[in-house]
Amino acid sequence: MRLRQLQLFSQAVDCGLNISLTARRAHTSQPSVSRHLQSLEKQIGTPIFVRSKRKISGLTSTGREVLDYARRVLHDIDTIGELGKNSEASQQGSITIAASHTYARYALPDVIRTFMARYPKVRLVLRQGDPQQIMTWASNGDADLAICAEAEDRPKDLVFFSCNQHERIILAPRNHPLAKVRKPTLHQLSQYSLITYDAKFAIYWRILEVFEAKGLSPNIVLTATDVDVMKTYVRSGLGIAVVASLAYSKAEDTTLVAISANHLFEPVAIKIGLRKGAFLRSFVYDFIEIFAPALRREKIQLALAAK
Repeated sequence: MRLRQLQLFSQAVDCGLNISLTARRAHTSQPSVSRHLQSLEKQIGTPIFVRSKRKISGLTSTGREVLDYARRVLHDIDTIGELGKNSEASQQGSITIAASHTYARYALPDVIRTFMARYPKVRLVLRQGDPQQIMTWASNGDADLAICAEAEDRPKDLVFFSCNQHERIILAPRNHPLAKVRKPTLHQLSQYSLITYDAKFAIYWRILEVFEAKGLSPNIVLTATDVDVMKTYVRSGLGIAVVASLAYSKAEDTTLVAISANHLFEPVAIKIGLRKGAFLRSFVYDFIEIFAPALRREKIQLALAAK
């Protein structure tokens, strides 16, 4: 059994078992890919592919098990290759973080400041997007880690770690009728124009579910991916907003009032997403620990290596 067979097998699965696409990405020919896969299956001695009209349409249960072992082998080989780099230049390199605007703007500045002081030679790249974009970047290797709230349709090759949680608040102009209401009801909220996160964010659907459970319909007039945009329109009098509590600064948002929404909406967990089998430089583990002290290196490594 050859390493090249395992590499092409893993790549073929990543390409949806499209042999033509696998060949292009592996910079080889289609017949060569087919030969390697056939040879691998022959050496294993039992079918690893489900075939339909001479085409590969899936993996057998054995094939899925072989894939797990193959990826662990490839990961270990990559790790061996990176060990030298990691010991020789552990203070240099780059780290790419994928996060929503809310976390990039409000949750990460102090973390990044601490990290940059500790690793002045490490270049930090911050990519902002919606939850699906964030997870895609982490899944395909365009980001070392993803920071996001709970999300639907998580890629199977990502492992998520809970870090902490934040509550929801209602932002309103200081002269708004709700500004003096300590615990507004859902019925009261439904009487006003509402601004919140785009439908790509799980919180949008959580809000709808809470209202629908009470037989109410929120009057959502604007959705956005940028919480600062939401706050701008609240200041202009367009409506009130339901946002993450960490997005409010008493010092900066002097024209707004933050009203607790604990009694209306459940807290949302912030999670870090990492790609299974990925090799992480030491400073990536340090960044994670600065952001979430409870996430120790050993715990992360065990989860990433788990079958």
